[in-house]
Parts: sequence; structure tokens; C-alpha cells
Amino acid sequence: MSSFRFHVALAAAKLSKGLIQLLGRNGTHTPGVIALKICPDFLAQAPKAPLTICVTGTNGKTTCSNLITDVLEKDGRRVVSNRTGSNIVPGCTTNVINSLTFTGKVRVDATVFEVDERASRLILPYVKPDYLVVTGLFRDSLKRNAHPDYIFSVIDTYCPDSAKVILNADELCSSMLKKDSYRVFYGIGKQPDDKTEPYNLIADYQICPNCGEKLKYNYLRYHHIGDVVCPKCGLHSPDKKYLATDIDREKMTITIQEGDKKTVYPLIHTALFNIYNEVTVISALREIGLSAERIKELMGQIHIPDSRHNETTVNGVTVIQALSKGQSAVSSSRTFEYVANEEGKKAILLAMDDLEDRQKSIEFSGWIYDLEYEQFNRDDVVQVVCTGPRCYDHKVRCLLAGIPEEKILTNLSEVAAADDVTIDGVDRIYILYDCENYGMSCEMKKKIIKRLEGDK
Repeated sequence: MSSFRFHVALAAAKLSKGLIQLLGRNGTHTPGVIALKICPDFLAQAPKAPLTICVTGTNGKTTCSNLITDVLEKDGRRVVSNRTGSNIVPGCTTNVINSLTFTGKVRVDATVFEVDERASRLILPYVKPDYLVVTGLFRDSLKRNAHPDYIFSVIDTYCPDSAKVILNADELCSSMLKKDSYRVFYGIGKQPDDKTEPYNLIADYQICPNCGEKLKYNYLRYHHIGDVVCPKCGLHSPDKKYLATDIDREKMTITIQEGDKKTVYPLIHTALFNIYNEVTVISALREIGLSAERIKELMGQIHIPDSRHNETTVNGVTVIQALSKGQSAVSSSRTFEYVANEEGKKAILLAMDDLEDRQKSIEFSGWIYDLEYEQFNRDDVVQVVCTGPRCYDHKVRCLLAGIPEEKILTNLSEVAAADDVTIDGVDRIYILYDCENYGMSCEMKKKIIKRLEGDK
């Protein structure tokens, strides 16, 4: 494709982005669509930033890519990133457009891409990342990603061999990626509450992928996350270059060992899945070249993106928005466990039925029955409000989990359900929402806050 066409595509895309922003929209997707329509090999032709980082995986990629971007920016670098999660080909193309001037010159020091794992075959070969960060591969929506082994094959085939790959040693599937490339591993060492046998409804790796023998877990955290060995063929979790040892949730610190050196970093969130995200980010930043002391300083200045977790306290009641991905039982079960184990009396609003998927939704509702609603069958969960088109399926699953029917409410309208949730006798109100439902969850939160403020 000609250079002339590339420059026409770039100019048209930048003009479209300006017009979209005048209309009050972000312009994270359409400029990429326009550029690719004019110049289909736009990604291949575009000049690359001096540092290119791609982050992918089933869960945690938005959080990790945002945190990496935050730290690099606070380190004084000019960075562009697809922060809002527009992570398929048009969104990543828009990210490249944002990294260039009108004349096609690179204007940044680094580009950070959140990359949808299934779409990675259309992105990684052309972006050619210096570093590929993989958070892990789990069972996800049947409609989106099918089986983790399939996603493994996509990433393993299409990631350039030149990329330095940063992998979770505690996640068996992704830890086997890119065996002929430069690889480093991170993970969390044995903790007091670890187990040794799978206990979740979903545990994808219980037998050895090499020989079929039952795997032995030296320690198991959740699902198939942990340190594993095959007693027959010797397959085992890789050695960790970056090993989190001591996690202190009271002092909000985490210690990471790197060789003989231990560094104590600020702990930015107490949920175990976010602790993994933080270890991922620190490992990536160390590989990029930031010193441990510099990362320690900058990690204390950042936080989990508001679109993933935020809290507001009104008259002694804390209202929490927390991402809980619809059609993804593994991701949502991790959120359920975190919410259930938080202190205080809790009311929980569920808004996990994908807003964008409703017009052409699949009929498969099995993911709801893989969700671990048993986590909410406890005395300190005083109410569960099931909302959205599948609210009755969620209610049935709650009943199967043993949650008393008098604790369960249903409402087909998520926003209207904000008037149903109890605000009396609770310490925390959780709004658990799908990725596409964040805006809706903000409306729900506003209504609840008005009620707490006494504004009828």
C-alpha cells in the first residue's frame, strides 16, 4: 500500500477524531475504522514509538495497561494508551494515530496497547511490541473467546518472536507461551490461606497437558492459579524472577523478591486479583528498565482505574462500584469472593447482563450457573438485588446457592433497582457491573447516593 494512502488515512482519521470530540465523544474507535478503510495496512505502515508495550490476557489487561501508563507518565515520559479499553483492531489503530503528528512523525516516547486476546492475531504482528505482558488465560465467555487453549494458540502463533514476554508463572496455560522467545516470570509465593486441591466450580487445569497425569499443586490460590508439578513427567510451574512474598493488607504493603534483593512496595488494592495485577505491573516496569526504588515511589501515586473500582462514603455507608464481567464466570467469581470477604453488612446490586449485547444476545445462560453465588450465602450479606434481562436466572442461581428467598429481589431495570436496594442497616452497598454497563452503574450509584443524602 502506498505511503500517500497512509498519509491520507492518517489525516482523515485525525480530522474525524477532532469532529467526534466536538460532539462530546471520546473518539477511540471510529478514527481507526476510517484509517483502515482508506489504508488496510495502516498498522504495518505506521512508524513505531521507541517503546511499545502490549498487554493481553483474559482478565486484568485494562487495569494493568492503565497502571503501566500511569507510572510511565509520572516518570516524565510522553505516553499514549487505549485507556478506555477499545482493544480490538480499530481501537489499537486509533492508539497509533494518537501517537503520530499530522505529518506521520512519532510524537511520544512510548505506546501502551491493551490488546484483546482473540484479536491479537490482527494486532501483534503489525504493532511488533518490544514487550508483551500476559496476565493469564482463563475460561471466558463462549461467545467471545471459547476455550483458553484456543486463545493460547492465537497468541503463541502471532506474537513476534522478537518480543520480550512477561508471564504469570502461577497460571499454567499462559506460562507455556513463546518457549523460544525471551521470557521472564512473576508470581506470588505461598500464602497462609492457600489450598492444595481445586475447590472452585471452574478449574481448567487439573491434569497435565503433556501426559494426562493428575497435577499436584504445591499451593493453589483459586481456579487453577498456583504452583503446580506433574508427578509423572515433571512439568512444573516456571521459576519466578519476580516473586511476591509478604502481603500486608493492614500496612498496605507488598514485598517482591528479585534475586537476593527484596523491595517493599505500596499495596494499591487488597483484592487478590488486583494484587496479581500489581505484581504484573511492577515486573513489566522492572523489565522496561525502571529501578525498584523509582517504581516504589511512583506506585504510591497511582490507583486502580475508577472504571474498575471506586468508592464513595455518605453518612457512614460506602457505595462501591466493582467490575464483574458478564458471561465470564471466572472473573465474576473472583469479584464475588472479594466482596463477600469484605467487612461489614452488605447489600449487593447485580448489573452484569451486557448492555451492548442485548439486541443480538446468545441464549446460553450457563455462565450464570458457573458463578459462585455460594459466596453470598452468609449472614453479613443482607440483600442481593438481581437486575437486567436475566434477573430471574440470577435469582434461580441464588436460590440454588442456598441464599434465603427473602434476601433476593429482582428488577428488569438496573437503574430502577437502585430504588429497591436497602440503605438501612448496611455498611456497604456494592454495584457489580459488566464492562459495558459502567455508565449505567454510575446512574445507579447517583440514585443511591441521593437516597443516602436524604434527597427523595
